[in-house]
Amino acid sequence: MEQSINLTIIKLIGYVSSLMTVFLWFIFIFINPYADFTNQSSIIISLIMLVLPAGLLSLGVSLNRSHLMLLAFIWSFPYSLYMVLTPGIFRLFGITCFMYLLCFVLFRINKIRF
Repeated sequence: MEQSINLTIIKLIGYVSSLMTVFLWFIFIFINPYADFTNQSSIIISLIMLVLPAGLLSLGVSLNRSHLMLLAFIWSFPYSLYMVLTPGIFRLFGITCFMYLLCFVLFRINKIRF
């Protein structure tokens, strides 16, 4: 019983971090208060570096695959680190990336090693 509760909480952390990343990406692209215009290359690069890893993390959480979570963290880390150094709300990308790592570590602590 206790392990299933822990697994439920871990999955909730993963899903919330993925949704938070997608929500922040929409703000970054469409409602960015720091830039008047977002060019096409910024949209594509940020989609590849932020949204796709969020989807990969959600897939890893739903399939109980910790290696997918680690891959999502490694994939999004460079761009998230860059976003941490920017002003304003986009620093939250660093928190979502840390939540990816937290999810992976909690899966490993609970002996879910797939």
